[in-house]
Amino acid sequence: MRLRMIIVIIACIAVITGCNEKTISIVQIKDLFEKQGIPLEEPTELNKESVFLMTLNGVAPEPFIINDDQLISIYIYSSGSGAKKGIRDFEDKTAAADVAAHEKYQVGNVLIIYDNESFKDVRVEQVIKEIQSLVS
Repeated sequence: MRLRMIIVIIACIAVITGCNEKTISIVQIKDLFEKQGIPLEEPTELNKESVFLMTLNGVAPEPFIINDDQLISIYIYSSGSGAKKGIRDFEDKTAAADVAAHEKYQVGNVLIIYDNESFKDVRVEQVIKEIQSLVS
């Protein structure tokens, strides 16, 4: 009886702390972008001072270029709470800055910051929906 109670308590703690949380990998994200016809290209030149390249909540982004000139920064955290803290970190660090047009997406353990100053590619929204389906 005592062992059963301990197992139930451990299971409850795992659920509460998110141990059963589904996580998304960079490989899955790249595949979803490709599926939407958006190749993620390795950048050849980056402005190291760009706010879209900051380390957020201890995680450096994996930067990619889409549509020849749009930067997509993908942050992979170990948990959803880490990604949420990444958003807060971004907002804190850029509160006084004049930041270019962008979108922030947080799905599960992933934070994506999309610099859409030149135009907004609606296919990115579809990728986000597909990422959401992976964690639902």
